[in-house]
Amino acid sequence: MQSQETDFDVAVVGGGASGALVATHYREVASFSQRLALVEASGRLCRGAAYGTQLPGHLLNVPASRMSAYANEPDHFAAWLAQHMADAKPDSYAPRMLFGDYLSEHLDKHAPLWPEIVHVGGLVSRITRNDRRWVVHLADGTRLASRNVVLALGNLPPADPVRFVSGPPAGYVADPWRRDALDGVPFDAPLLLAGTGLTMYDVVQTLRAQGHRGSLYALSRHGRTPAARRGAWPRPLGSPAPVGASPVQCLRWLRAEIDDAAREGYDWRTVVDGVRNRAASIWSQWTIAQKSSFLRHARSFWDAHRHRVASQVHEQIEALRRDGTLRILSGRLLSVVEADAAPDGAYALEVRWRARGRTDEQAMSVARVVNCTGPATDYARVDQPLVAQLRGAGWLVPDALGLGVETDEDGALVDRDGRRVPGLYAIGSMRRPGLWETTSIPEIRAQAAALARQFAPAPAGTRARQRSVSQSSEVASADASAAFG
Repeated sequence: MQSQETDFDVAVVGGGASGALVATHYREVASFSQRLALVEASGRLCRGAAYGTQLPGHLLNVPASRMSAYANEPDHFAAWLAQHMADAKPDSYAPRMLFGDYLSEHLDKHAPLWPEIVHVGGLVSRITRNDRRWVVHLADGTRLASRNVVLALGNLPPADPVRFVSGPPAGYVADPWRRDALDGVPFDAPLLLAGTGLTMYDVVQTLRAQGHRGSLYALSRHGRTPAARRGAWPRPLGSPAPVGASPVQCLRWLRAEIDDAAREGYDWRTVVDGVRNRAASIWSQWTIAQKSSFLRHARSFWDAHRHRVASQVHEQIEALRRDGTLRILSGRLLSVVEADAAPDGAYALEVRWRARGRTDEQAMSVARVVNCTGPATDYARVDQPLVAQLRGAGWLVPDALGLGVETDEDGALVDRDGRRVPGLYAIGSMRRPGLWETTSIPEIRAQAAALARQFAPAPAGTRARQRSVSQSSEVASADASAAFG
């Protein structure tokens, strides 16, 4: 397949969770003559940054009961987990690597029976148009022709929190998700973590697992950290959000809903989770100026309450805060430069920052600065070859707020002239400009299922019945031998 062109009905660029879910749902509706290529540069399907971790302490942020690959089978993952983790329950927060195993096993379990799903290893360098088909070019010369292409690029590496005039200094960790990112960190050295969100939590856990016991400083503009999960289901909202309401009016409505819920004995989390299903409609009503205002003034507040962590992870971080090992700072990072090392080699970087609400600068010396700002989202600044090529062709258009790319309601890309690009789609975080909530498994599986139906509308029940029969055998086999005791 090095030099010739191979035909497919669908080519999915990216084999992480999003790409795997597209393939999984496509398999449910496609005929045996339709073929899908799942292209992944790393060679490790169903992983990506989130589910590629090998640290058992990196847990899912939602319970197993909400992580099924199928909306109409909510217990699908929970049933699988019960056979692969001791004492697993529907409300368990499983290690993220197990969810990667689940997706991988489910995708590959019956691969010999469904050869139309083809795994292609390689890096996609560009995508071109030939007549009415797309041509996906891999760096090794492989070419895949396809009627439809799905960009399942997942989370991009984070953007640097400060500008480095002559390149980042040694000791600065640009991407904490690189496998060797935290290797060689002195066990007792002070570190600065730039960011206080979910990535920071993961980095702290990784450092502790590696034996680091030095001081940790985590800095972000507002200093807000993710709240803890609690075992509560969404509460039905008492009233709809006001039609055409501004962000300020929506915030007042949300607070009123939380107050009403509290009087009924409900936790605030039940209201926030209830709003999630209406987030897209609320977001779509706002003007660009209103969205920009929300991002400046309320995004960190929303993220801290919406994107929560398992209670046991939250308690681990809080314990470090209580004993003074971890300090949360609110302010702005100004510069990171190399400094003269201490006799023991512990200090290698000098950091300057400004505390929130103050005008004077402060300095600290640390051994490493780890970029924990989270995935980059501004596709106008992304320099990956594929993104740059699609952007230059006018098919991929970054949105004005730097959240993702322009798409229509079906997930098709919208070009620089405002027209739908036939056969070129995005899934997951790339669609944030249109949907806002688009990064968790429930949203991604819905997008994957919708794309699969577009690509291969099949007679109802044909493939679904086959999967139901195979699942019955799968469950019976799993009951016979439970993994991990």
